[in-house]
Amino acid sequence: MNSTNKKQIIAVIILAVLNLLISNSTTGNGHTLEGHVIMARSPEMRSATITTLFFGIQLLSFLVGLLPALIPYKGKSYLEKWVTVSLGIAIGVHAIAFLLSVSKLFIR
Repeated sequence: MNSTNKKQIIAVIILAVLNLLISNSTTGNGHTLEGHVIMARSPEMRSATITTLFFGIQLLSFLVGLLPALIPYKGKSYLEKWVTVSLGIAIGVHAIAFLLSVSKLFIR
């Protein structure tokens, strides 16, 4: 793992923690598939938020990163490109989520 990937991992962790901290103020009520309402500050909502921020976004970014990593670039290995691209996607998604949460705080 090179230094760029280490910096990207640190950025993903920082953004995920910031999103978790701010999501307590910006998350609204949710609904289950059966139609039951889940209150914003309930343990179920917190669990869903943590799962999404720390696992869901990363999983999706690694799946989406599979295709762009196929593009040849300076003789780098597929695995190195895949990790770098996937972490970049995760950083972008977390940053956008953070900016939207911050803007939601100010709109209220």
